[in-house]
Amino acid sequence: MYRIADLILRYKEYVTALVLIVISMIMIATSSNTQLRSFRTISVGIIASVQSAFTWVPNPYALQTENRSLRQLVRDQSVELMDLREAGIKAEKLRAMLEFKERSPMKLLAAEVRGKSVIQARNFAVLNVGEKDGVREGMPVITERGLVGRIVGLTPNNSIVQLLLNRDTRLSVMTLRGRNEGMLTWDYEGGRHMLLRQIEAVRPQLKVDTIVTSGYSELYPANLVVGTIRSIEQEEGTLFYRIVVAPAVDFATLDEAFVVLQQPDPERERIRETVDSLDDAGEGSR
Repeated sequence: MYRIADLILRYKEYVTALVLIVISMIMIATSSNTQLRSFRTISVGIIASVQSAFTWVPNPYALQTENRSLRQLVRDQSVELMDLREAGIKAEKLRAMLEFKERSPMKLLAAEVRGKSVIQARNFAVLNVGEKDGVREGMPVITERGLVGRIVGLTPNNSIVQLLLNRDTRLSVMTLRGRNEGMLTWDYEGGRHMLLRQIEAVRPQLKVDTIVTSGYSELYPANLVVGTIRSIEQEEGTLFYRIVVAPAVDFATLDEAFVVLQQPDPERERIRETVDSLDDAGEGSR
């Protein structure tokens, strides 16, 4: 309070002049004198003309405010555009899955991927369907693009899928055009591709051929697409090809899948496991 009083006393001439100007403006504004009304009209006109003449001069504060508003608008629209693109991609995937389910002769159960790994030696995925939905161990998991893996673990509401990208994968397959059968494994040391072996080098192969499941194993229905041949070379010291296969499914973007609701034949599966163990023993002896 004392500081304000001291400031007024120090600049009393300016304060007095300001007060008088304000009183004068109030008197002019409220006066009904004809001359004063004319003066007010002329003053307002002059001020309006001057203001109009200088409207082209930019207002820095207004420009900053407008720039901030525009930047915020661009950010909001960018986020909205990304959301729309993601929604469009998901809608297209769901449409493709629905069409695949409608034309498939197999009984399919749609599921969402709740989690997965794709960079380990043994990769798995978790689906949001389980025993309550009729899922059982051994059932295949596919997408509209091809084979994903098989169910190896269950809870009432979730299931665990052993992906093809797993060092324990041993899948009986064949080439779609050549109908040559072989064993497919995952080359977990060399990358994300699969290896097809046990096809004799004397048989002709097409690099663009598609790899599908054979009817050897009851775990998987026959003719499920697994991948496509990327390269072919003869293994040194053997009479067999070493065929590199690119999986049909992009496991990095795997979000939805189907569980094939079919029960494997236990007896036939035991036979397959016995044959596989004999093959492993033979390779170990060599």
